[in-house]
Amino acid sequence: MATTTFPMTIEDARQQCPATSQLARVDKEALSREARWCFTQGIELLNRGEAREAAACFARALAHSPDFADAHVGLGIAYAIDSRIYPALDHLERAAALEPKNFYTHFKLGQFYFKLRIPQKGYAETARALACAATLDERRLVAQILREERQRESNGVRRPWWNRPFSRSALYLGAGLVVAGCALLVLYMR
Repeated sequence: MATTTFPMTIEDARQQCPATSQLARVDKEALSREARWCFTQGIELLNRGEAREAAACFARALAHSPDFADAHVGLGIAYAIDSRIYPALDHLERAAALEPKNFYTHFKLGQFYFKLRIPQKGYAETARALACAATLDERRLVAQILREERQRESNGVRRPWWNRPFSRSALYLGAGLVVAGCALLVLYMR
């Protein structure tokens, strides 16, 4: 079973992206102490590579604060690492709906769509992430993921030569040969 890896954690992006971390501070003030503690534990477990335990911590954080967008992102990442694709997608989309101006949420959702080989949605989410980008580092992250996706598309699997559509002239030539063969067969049968 394939696993999806994400090279950056939520806290790494928060340190690189001060605009989105200011938004998160406002939301975190309204959070319960238990939700913040569970979220912090989830991040630590995720950094150690323990995705299932991290998912449990993020789920507990969401039980205390259901509209905690960062916990939805963390749970989505933990589920993705654990190869639970549909719940991961649900939580990442929920986080994007909760915080439509959060760069990191759209960035991770776009990255996940690219990993799932859904490039149309991936490009749409990275465009939203670029619109939310407040720093040069955020723009570089988006440029990097777009460059990687375009390279993957250019190095994609090529169609075999026998699976290409025929040209008109080839179709006319083939039809003419079939008609000539039928005519010869009729003449031979007489």
